[in-house]
Amino acid sequence: MIREENMHTPSGEHPSNGHTHHRHGDHDHALPSSPDSSGHDHEHGHRHGPEAPPGPKRPGILLAAFGTAVAQACQAYEIFETEVHERFPDIPVAWAYTAHKVRRKLAKTGKERDCVATALSRIHDHGVTHLVVQSLHTVPGVEYFWTQNLAKAYEHPRKGFHQVSLGTPLLHDENDLERARTCLASFIPKERTADEAVILVGHGTYHRGQQRYLDFQTCIRKEDPLLFMGLLMGEPGLLSLIERLHRAKVSTVWLLPFMAVSGHHVRKDMFGDHSHSWQNQLAAAGFLVRKRVLGTIEFPCFRTIWLDHLAEAMDCLRITAS
Repeated sequence: MIREENMHTPSGEHPSNGHTHHRHGDHDHALPSSPDSSGHDHEHGHRHGPEAPPGPKRPGILLAAFGTAVAQACQAYEIFETEVHERFPDIPVAWAYTAHKVRRKLAKTGKERDCVATALSRIHDHGVTHLVVQSLHTVPGVEYFWTQNLAKAYEHPRKGFHQVSLGTPLLHDENDLERARTCLASFIPKERTADEAVILVGHGTYHRGQQRYLDFQTCIRKEDPLLFMGLLMGEPGLLSLIERLHRAKVSTVWLLPFMAVSGHHVRKDMFGDHSHSWQNQLAAAGFLVRKRVLGTIEFPCFRTIWLDHLAEAMDCLRITAS
C-alpha cells in the first residue's frame, strides 16, 4: 500500500543543466504515442495543448535504481531514502527497479518490486500531479534514458502528470565528474599506499553514455596515474587493465566497485569464487588483490551528489499557486 510518507520502500533487496528532458543517443527507446497524447509534445516537456485543469497540486518523488536482490545491499538504498525524507519530509517517495532480471529474481522469493511503468501508474493513481524521477544510476546510459522516456510519456495535462522533472545520474556533467573525483578521498581505503593501484569497476552500458566512465577515468588520473576505471561490460575491460598494470610495474591492486550498491555483479563478477571473477583473474596474473565490497551510495559524499540532483529537479517543478 502506498503511504503518504513512503510509497514503496525497497526492503528486499551529455551534459546539461541537470534536468534533461530530451532524448540522446542511438539507443533511446522511444515509446509510441498513446491516443490521449495526440497533439501534445511530451518529448521536450513543453505542452502545446490544453492547460492542466485547476485543482490541488501534489508533488511526489520516484527513485529509479538498477536494483538488487541482495538484502544487505538493499540497506544502502534505505539509507538514501532516509536522507530524501529528511530533505523533503512532506513529499511521498516511491521506488522502481529498472533491471528486469533483478525484479524476476525478487519475484521468485515473493518480494515484488515495481518496474518504472508500474510505479508511475501507482503514483498517478494516488493523486500525485507533479513528479520528480530521480535516477540512482551512475552514468546517463540506456537504463537512465529508458526511465526518462517512460516518465515523460506519462506527462499529460489531463491524462497524466501535469509535469515530470528528471533528476540526473551520478556522473552527468563536468561538475559531477569533479565532485565525484573529490569523493574518492573517502571512498578509497586509507590504508592504500601511493605505489598500489586502484581499479574502480563500473557496470558499463550499451549506450553512448559509456563515455562518461572514460571521462571520469581521465579526470581521476590527472593527479594519480595508478587510478584505473574498469568496466564489466565494455572497455576498458580486465584484460587491457592487466596489461596496463604490468606496464606500471605494480604488485598490489585494490579492487573497488564503482556501482551504487554491492549487488550480484559485485559479489559474483568481481569477487566470486569462480576462476573468471576479476579478483581471481588478477591474482592469477600475479597481483596481490585487496578489496572492499561497498557501493558508492553507501558513502555520504556520493549520496550528496544524487541528492543535489534531486533538489535541482524539485526546483524545476511548477507547483506554486498561479
